[in-house]
Amino acid sequence: MLARGTSRTMRRPIPWPPAWLLASALLVALSALLASQQPRLTAWLVTQPEPLRPTVIAQTSTHLVALDARSGEVIADHPGGAAVLAASPTGERVLALTEEEATVYRFPGWTVEHTVALGPSMPPAQSLPALREAWPRPVVAQVSADSRYAAVSLVSMGTPPAYPWILWVTTLDLERGTWASWAFPVPGAQYTYLVAGSEHLFVVARDNAVSRLDTVGSVYQLDPASGTLLQKRELRSTDPGFAPFPDGPGGRVPSVAGVRLSGCTLDVVTERLELFRFDAATLQLIEQRPPLSAAILTWQVAWLGPDRLALLTHTDALAIADLAERTLTTRLSLEGLAGEQLAGADPATDSVLLLAYDERSLQAAACLFRLTLTGERTTLACGLDLNLYERRFAPTGGLS
Repeated sequence: MLARGTSRTMRRPIPWPPAWLLASALLVALSALLASQQPRLTAWLVTQPEPLRPTVIAQTSTHLVALDARSGEVIADHPGGAAVLAASPTGERVLALTEEEATVYRFPGWTVEHTVALGPSMPPAQSLPALREAWPRPVVAQVSADSRYAAVSLVSMGTPPAYPWILWVTTLDLERGTWASWAFPVPGAQYTYLVAGSEHLFVVARDNAVSRLDTVGSVYQLDPASGTLLQKRELRSTDPGFAPFPDGPGGRVPSVAGVRLSGCTLDVVTERLELFRFDAATLQLIEQRPPLSAAILTWQVAWLGPDRLALLTHTDALAIADLAERTLTTRLSLEGLAGEQLAGADPATDSVLLLAYDERSLQAAACLFRLTLTGERTTLACGLDLNLYERRFAPTGGLS
């Protein structure tokens, strides 16, 4: 034992060193240990990426560009264009889909991780006989929150004289750069909204359901790995029938206008601001709120909060709706703009991002505008590509 000597001739105990000496030695050893670890700790801190600021991924005729959603500053750009875009919520990965290929980028350096061919020979198209000949065209995509995969909606056109077309959905593994082996056709749909969850893939269809006035859309819950249909729900309105156009004669059967996954619930909103709230795990309807107003018909929404929506109406106006209070709190004129598309909402600043053509400009390209709820409009960037049938932008970095 340390308290005793090791020699047989030594009978007296070895004295302990003074307490102050032990404390001093301990402090010296600890200081040396911390000093040896400090460079490694500092290096770890330096290599951690900063959170991406609110950003809109857009494109010009020659480049993909990441724009600061509050200042319009070009954060980074990369050659490319004519692509359907999607980005993970944190901006870690960006997906660009052209008619020939899908490219997975690591952002913000635009490092190409994968380039995957897109065409009738791709595995999901080969899984269905109806898709093996027609060349598919991407329409919309969404990257999962964990950046593992992307859900992609495509349309395959037929040949004359019938020109049949099929809207279908599949997934792309962003880590491996491989297409799934399955395709999920969405019969009777004219458009699909995609929600790529970690456990489930939700496909919400705008149905061509004029003959069934009580149905405004359908919700499909899929296994993102196998494409297996787990659940299906039809959206039946509490106030079925035609919705009149506010600015003139005629009307239409209201359909889906937007969808959002928030925690354990899936929210679906219609053009008349009727809310369907589902349990995301079971797809059971847990709440349904009737249409907000018969005097409004919207076609695009972005979420400013759990119950607050920014929306584009068919009368070319921007409005803010509070679904909990059942009120329209703000109406902003979009006079002088054309071809508007909601590029995202910035809940932290209560503002909305809008892609549109400036009618006063002679340029054929679109601009990105920032609108506050007080009516202030700021032009952030111009010279951007805008397509009314494809989603050629992607909000990220805290934008909804």
